Amino acid sequence: MFQLGAGLGLVAGLIAIVGLVAVLTGRVGPKPMTLGYSELLVSLQAGQVDSVQVSPGREIRGWFTDARAGAASKRFRVVYSTEDVDPLLGAAAAAGVGISFEPEPADYEAVFATVVSVTFLLLMGLLLRRQFASASVDTEAGETSGAVLSFEDVAGNTGALSDLREIVAFLQEPERFAAMGARIPKGILMEGPPGTGKTLMARALAGEAGVPCFTASGSDFTGIFVGQGVARLKALFRKARKAGGAVIFIDEIDTLGGRRGRAHGHAEDDRTLNQFLVELDGFDPSVGVVVVGATNRACDLDPALLRKGRFDRSVTIGLPTVSEREQILALHIRDRRVPLAADVDLTRLARLMTGASGAELAGLINEAAIMAVRAGSSEVTWAHVEEARDRVLLGRAREGLTVCETERRLVAVHEAGHALAGVVFCPADPLHKVTIQPRGGAMGVAFFQPDHETHIASRQYLEGQILKGLGGRAAEEIVYGTGKITSGAGSDLQHTTRVAKQMVYRLGMGASTGLITYDPDSGPVSSETHSRMDQDVRLILESSYTTVLGCLRAHRAALEALADALMIEETLSGEDAIRIMEEAGLARELAAAG
Repeated sequence: MFQLGAGLGLVAGLIAIVGLVAVLTGRVGPKPMTLGYSELLVSLQAGQVDSVQVSPGREIRGWFTDARAGAASKRFRVVYSTEDVDPLLGAAAAAGVGISFEPEPADYEAVFATVVSVTFLLLMGLLLRRQFASASVDTEAGETSGAVLSFEDVAGNTGALSDLREIVAFLQEPERFAAMGARIPKGILMEGPPGTGKTLMARALAGEAGVPCFTASGSDFTGIFVGQGVARLKALFRKARKAGGAVIFIDEIDTLGGRRGRAHGHAEDDRTLNQFLVELDGFDPSVGVVVVGATNRACDLDPALLRKGRFDRSVTIGLPTVSEREQILALHIRDRRVPLAADVDLTRLARLMTGASGAELAGLINEAAIMAVRAGSSEVTWAHVEEARDRVLLGRAREGLTVCETERRLVAVHEAGHALAGVVFCPADPLHKVTIQPRGGAMGVAFFQPDHETHIASRQYLEGQILKGLGGRAAEEIVYGTGKITSGAGSDLQHTTRVAKQMVYRLGMGASTGLITYDPDSGPVSSETHSRMDQDVRLILESSYTTVLGCLRAHRAALEALADALMIEETLSGEDAIRIMEEAGLARELAAAG
C-alpha cells in the first residue's frame, strides 16, 4: 500500500507540473489566430489592431481591439519572413498603432517546454523502473525451480553436510528450540572455491527441511537508483516470512555485503547493506527463516555482517578429496545415466583429477559422453575419459598446428627430461603419461599423479617438485647446449621459483635466514633480511639445477631413448615410459636411490 500510495503521489505531482507548464507557456485558453500579411494591413486600416510586436525575419505578434467583432481570440500572429520592416512601420503609423521590436528572438517558451517535457519523461521512467523492480522481486527471488533436492543428491564435503544437518531440525521444529531458550543461527556463511556445490547444498538444506528455497545473487540488490536494492530486500524477506519457514540463499554475498566506505563503492550499496542488516536483526528466529550466504572471499565482507546474531556459523566448502571425487563422479554418472565401459575405473579417474571441483568433474563426465557420441560408441570408454580429462585440464588438441621435426624433437627432449627427473626425484608422484601433442598453450606435457593426497609437504617433496620442474630446461641444455636453450621452460621456472619462495619466505627453510619468515600482515622484514631470503631462494634453485644436470647427464641414454619413443608414438603411458627408460639403464639409478 505504501508503494502504491507513493506511486500515485508521484503521478499527481507530475500532472501538477504539466498543468503549471501549460499555464506558464500560455497553453491554457484560446490559441492566437493566424493571419496573412494582407489581412493584417486590412485590420490596421480598419482600426481593429491595438498593438504589434515584430520579430524581423520570423513573425509578427499582435492584439486586436475590442472593435474586432467575432474574433475567437484577441491575439494573432503573422508569419513575417522578411527583414524589411519599413512597409509595416508605415501602415502602423498611419493607423496610429504602437509597434515594438524583438531584434534577437529567442523561443524561451519552447525551450522551457522542452526542458519540462524531458524532466517529465525521466521522472516517469524512474517511477516505472521502481514499480517494475519492486514487482519483479517475487520472480527474481522465487522458489528454486526443478526437482527438490536432498543431501543424498549432493556428494562430497561430508563435514559441511554434517553442519547443515543441524539446521534441518531447526527449520522443521523452530518452536521446540525457541521454547528451550536456544538461539538458532539466523545466517550461515558458506565459503569456498567456485564450483564446490554451495548452491546445491543450500537447495538440499531446504529440501531436507521441507521448506521453500528463495535464491538471489548479491548483484540483484545493487544499482544506481535510490531505493531499488532496499525495496528488493524488503520484498524478499517479506515473502520468506509469509512462507512460515524458508531458506534464503544469496550467492556472491560479498557483492551485497562488502565493506562499507570502500574507495570505489557506491552510496546506494551502503544503504542496501544497512537494510540487509536491519532485515537480519528484524525477523523472529521462531519463524524458521535461515539466510545462507555463499562467497569466495569472506575477507571482503563487512565486519558488521559477521558478528554474532547475524551470520553465526561459517561452513567451509573445500575441494573434494579422492574418495569424495569418486562419489561425485558416480553421482553424475547415475543421474545422467551415462553408460560406462568395463575399462573405466572411477577410483583411478578420481586420483587423476587432483584439485578438481565438483563442477569440473561434472564437466569431465559431460565431455566424455559427448566424445563417445561423436565416435559412434554405445559406451563411454577409458579412452573417451582420458581425452576428456586432457581437454578439461589443458584444452582442445591443436590439430591444425604444423610443427617441424626439429621443434617436435626439442619438445620430446624437454618432456623426457621432466619425466626422467620426476621418476628419480619425485617417487611419491608416479608418472601417468608423457605426450608431445600440442594442447591449449602447451606443446607437450608430462603428467604425474600421486597415489594418495597429502596435506603436509616435506622438504624432500618440495625439493623434488623443483627438481622435476627443472628437468625440461636441463634436458635442453644437455642435448643442445647452453646457447640453444629455449623459451619452453618459462612456466616451469615460474613454478619452481614459486615453490622455492614458499620454502624460504613462509616455511623457514632458507640456508641463511633459517626460521625467519616473511609475513606482510605482521610487518615487513628488514632490507638486509629480505636480500638474504632472495639469496636463499637463488641458492635452492641453482643447487637443484646442478643436481638435475648431473642426473640427466648420467642417464642421457634413457633420456634419448624416451625422446625417440615420443617422436614415434607422440603419447606414452607412464608404464611404457618407465619401461623404455629402464631398458636404457635407469633401473640401476633407481635402485641406488632407494
